[in-house]
Amino acid sequence: MKSILFVFCFFTVMCQAQIKGTLWDIKGIYDVPQYKTVSTDSAIGIIYQGLTYKGKPQNVFAYYATPGTLGGDRSKDKNLPAVILVHGGGGTAFKEWAIMWAKKGYAAMAMDLRGNGPGKKHIEGGFDEDNAQTPYFAITPGINEQWMFQAVADVILANNLIRSFAEVDINQTAITGISWGGIITCLMAGVDQRYKVGVPVYGCGYLFQNSSMRQGLLQLNEHDRQTWIRQYDPSNYIVKSKMPLLFLNGANDPHFYLDSYAKTYKLVNDKNISIKIGLKHSHHYAWLNDEIFAFVDSYLNHGTPLAKIADPEIGSSSITASVKHTSPINKAFFNYTTDTTHVLMNRKWVSTEVKFNDHAIIAPLPPKGVTLWYLSLIDDRGLQVSGPVQFIDPKL
Repeated sequence: MKSILFVFCFFTVMCQAQIKGTLWDIKGIYDVPQYKTVSTDSAIGIIYQGLTYKGKPQNVFAYYATPGTLGGDRSKDKNLPAVILVHGGGGTAFKEWAIMWAKKGYAAMAMDLRGNGPGKKHIEGGFDEDNAQTPYFAITPGINEQWMFQAVADVILANNLIRSFAEVDINQTAITGISWGGIITCLMAGVDQRYKVGVPVYGCGYLFQNSSMRQGLLQLNEHDRQTWIRQYDPSNYIVKSKMPLLFLNGANDPHFYLDSYAKTYKLVNDKNISIKIGLKHSHHYAWLNDEIFAFVDSYLNHGTPLAKIADPEIGSSSITASVKHTSPINKAFFNYTTDTTHVLMNRKWVSTEVKFNDHAIIAPLPPKGVTLWYLSLIDDRGLQVSGPVQFIDPKL
């Protein structure tokens, strides 16, 4: 049953964040947005108000799901941890993504950043896309007409909104995003410090150096390109992150290459890494990685943490990396490539099992001709983590 009841929220969010002093430090960004409910079933469909866009507040569609919405009894929703879900390119407010987290005991909000509602149909007052093409790199005279500016603001306001719900524990909130959502998550890690933990999947910073997004930037004139980089590249923000982050990516990801990826995670002190050989790039392949939930749950619900591999030490005859872990470790691996193909996504990787002695990975020295390598392990839950990628190729 559809509801047209508007819920007006006039109080201001107390943002323990670094929004002040950024592009998004403007009127309205600290308020809980007005919203209306447009559908109710296992996940509630809502439309909330964003910042001013084309002279009036932008409308943003989102799905909100909790254990109570799944079972039809909202009275059971109390002190819930919460998660904000940020889609990637071509995506939308994925209902099943919100439901997946609700089944795990979370309040989850997945918004659409493209001006669309259910079925990817444009909603009145939503962001306008020409020919369903998201203008990721648009630099317009008015900043409020730029997609990236509005997308980040939409995520900030979604966080304001979910934190205003009585059933949510505002001290236990997380953010995760996929691809372009991962880019926004990396940026958000240095802008909105209210989250306790974050997981960018695929996405990273330094897009202007080595990523498939670089081609989009090169199509801009020099002034607009530098403006976009200064305003929106996550490398300018993530260095300020205080929350723990899990960086999850494929070794051959077609959009986010390992050199820009490594430069990004090196800016973060409190991090974990999971780089998987053969990981495909899509929304569904991304959110099926159980490492994401385990990482978030370890901070918000006292779940068992992921193992963490320290920086490797290279000796005269072997490589050693200490491991902090709670779950038993099943296997450890030395992963490497001798490929020198210029495009990192095309390099072929080899993974060999190596020794683990309960507190450290012990591997042989890299074979001759290795250009990149990293250590990884799998615990008894089947969860995989990695050490930092080591770059031997002088071109990288």
